Amino acid sequence: MKTLSRFFSYGEALLGIVGALLFWLVDATIEKYLIGSTQSYLDILLCPGTHEFRIRLLATGLILLLVFIAALLLRRKEDSEAQMQHSRFLVEEMAIKLGQKNERLQVEIAHRKAIEQRLETLAETDQLTGVYNRRKFDELMNLELRQEPRYHRGLSLAMLDIDHFKEVNDRHGHAVGDAVLQELARLIESTRREADSFFRVGGEEFCLITFASNGANLETACEKIRKAVTEHDFDKAGHLAISIGATQYQDGDDYDSLFKRADAALYKAKRTGRDRVVIV
Repeated sequence: MKTLSRFFSYGEALLGIVGALLFWLVDATIEKYLIGSTQSYLDILLCPGTHEFRIRLLATGLILLLVFIAALLLRRKEDSEAQMQHSRFLVEEMAIKLGQKNERLQVEIAHRKAIEQRLETLAETDQLTGVYNRRKFDELMNLELRQEPRYHRGLSLAMLDIDHFKEVNDRHGHAVGDAVLQELARLIESTRREADSFFRVGGEEFCLITFASNGANLETACEKIRKAVTEHDFDKAGHLAISIGATQYQDGDDYDSLFKRADAALYKAKRTGRDRVVIV
């Protein structure tokens, strides 16, 4: 940069000298050929009178000054353009970096959301069967109980478990018992209605939050599930049966009262022979 600046300085000086020399030539030409001086052209050019010499010196100074000013303005313009170009480059570079940071931030946010979703799923899902767990059951049951007095959707609760499940574990081992629970969960998930919610609340016990206009409709829905299980051939345990106890919401019901009636209905189904549906 210093060499380039020095080159421009030499160019400006040379331009000024050339301009001054041209002025001297033009002035001598005017005096010789237009004014008609008797002196030779060379004498007029090289040996001017005192007055002419002062005028030429003044003109030379003005020419050099104008050349200097023009060069200075041009240099400032070039410097401004260079600064603008540099600023534009910095802005573009900053925009690129901000874009990259934004992309990384979006990826991080998406990753965090995925982790949060995964944690939420783990918190409300039974790890063995993949259906909702007891925590989620309590949450949804309380929600439906708050809404039922207003919307009257026919809220019902069904409880079910596998008949003689202990014998499955004793005969085939707990690994097969776990496989049976997984297979049962998949079977009921594919059989239940879309509006129903299915939960594993412990061991071989499951709950179904469903909706029915009356007891007969509730019994029909439960019988559909019981029959699907009875007819199913479990991969490692053969044919099994389930007992189901169900009840409908009654005015004034809370979580405990509804749950206890469904549990009592399930106990009655077990006590009266299993592989059946009892509605209370």
